[in-house]
Amino acid sequence: MVSPRTAEDVLARDGLFGDSTAIQARNLARYRLGLSLLGTRDPRHADVLHALSLEPDDRLLPALADPVLRNAFEDDVACLENGVFAASALGGHLAEGWPLPADGAGPCESLMLTRARPWPEIGVGWVWTGLRAPASRQAIAERLRELCRNSFEPGSQSEPFDATPEMVEALRQGGELLTSLLPQIGPSVLRHASLVGFSDGESADGPLQSLSGGDPLPSSILMSPGRLRDPWTTAETLLHEGAHLKLFDVLRSCALVEDGTAKVPIPWRQSSWSFIRVLVALHFYAHMLVFQTVAREAAPELVARFGPPPADEVVDEPTPGSPAAALGSHGTVLERLTYLAEQALCADHGQVTPEGRRFVHWLLDAVEHCEPRVRSLVRVPGPAAAAGRAGEPPSPDGVFVRNEPALVRELPALRQLVVLMPDRARYHWLDAHTWAVYALCEGVPLTSIAEGYRRTVQGPLGEDAARRTTRRSLDLLLAAGLVSRVDGP
Repeated sequence: MVSPRTAEDVLARDGLFGDSTAIQARNLARYRLGLSLLGTRDPRHADVLHALSLEPDDRLLPALADPVLRNAFEDDVACLENGVFAASALGGHLAEGWPLPADGAGPCESLMLTRARPWPEIGVGWVWTGLRAPASRQAIAERLRELCRNSFEPGSQSEPFDATPEMVEALRQGGELLTSLLPQIGPSVLRHASLVGFSDGESADGPLQSLSGGDPLPSSILMSPGRLRDPWTTAETLLHEGAHLKLFDVLRSCALVEDGTAKVPIPWRQSSWSFIRVLVALHFYAHMLVFQTVAREAAPELVARFGPPPADEVVDEPTPGSPAAALGSHGTVLERLTYLAEQALCADHGQVTPEGRRFVHWLLDAVEHCEPRVRSLVRVPGPAAAAGRAGEPPSPDGVFVRNEPALVRELPALRQLVVLMPDRARYHWLDAHTWAVYALCEGVPLTSIAEGYRRTVQGPLGEDAARRTTRRSLDLLLAAGLVSRVDGP
């Protein structure tokens, strides 16, 4: 039975991949720990970094959804991870722009000629309406221009057009149509967009239709003004790029791919894609299939207000010269979705993580409510019969201790703990079970930790089950470097 509302519910509510409130909470925790660590590494900007870390969520979010500040934060973290940190780029921009604007805007939004928020009741998204650069904000303004220039091919449009009130209104209508069609998914993806700009620049794949910035232009969507030609095209574009931005934020607290170098041939393109790009595209196509299903069933009042939806499925053409262009294949969302899911699930061990495989099955579970054939179209070999079941490894001797120092932030509502190891800015996300075991590593042996874990969890739990869970959690903690085994107390 086709039930797009059930599909939407599956996509919007998953605690790790779909719930934007939970995704946002994890990122805010990540920001606060990162700001604390940056303050200890850069004494010159320690005060302003510490001050930002103490801001309430409704002030911290627009600041670190700001394209320049978010880009600087991610660059700082990357430098810490690679052991090449010298000074905080974020601290430098904050020093120029502190205190934050009193009206709740981020530094870049405050540089716009006019303020325009197309969905203020949902998130902090704002529109490029023209850049003014007072002398006190020259560095931030120039950095924003640079980030925009780097989004285009050399020699093309270097920064967005100044949006007119009519363009802002068309964008608002597209957002309203999206949230009317998908009242859970629509707000969920728009919440991850900050800057929306319009440009006719050249992208790597030709004339720009739309793009989402990723780390080079964080929390940002750029689109051709042609995407405003009707509300349905605008709504589809916002869903497309907003879903990408949402997944970028998901990837800050989980790993879907282990091998970043392996490539997958893409029939409708001449180039191959990395596995992470495969999963990013699969994520969008799943959302697009649900969008198309609800669009076909749009209520009469929506059609009367926004016009009829496209009569045919809208999907970009295969690249000329690609196998799909020659064969006339892979021209629908369903064909592309099933191909990408198949490639991810058939990947060699070590290319897609167990979490990545759950991600694929989560998307297929959702799409199944719109297209019941989807699993039969994904050709995945069954698991090979096990040659034999390995016995449980012997219990390690010694005692287990937490490695110090570590920065810790609890997320009780999500039953998670985020731990930041200061040596190379390594973030680790612990679920409730691993969190409990981590807390018990106080210089005691495995048997004591297992007994403490058994007392901690709710409900009856046998000794064997407690020992197995404790052992699995300890293995994860040891591999992450959060815990060490020592020979004596």
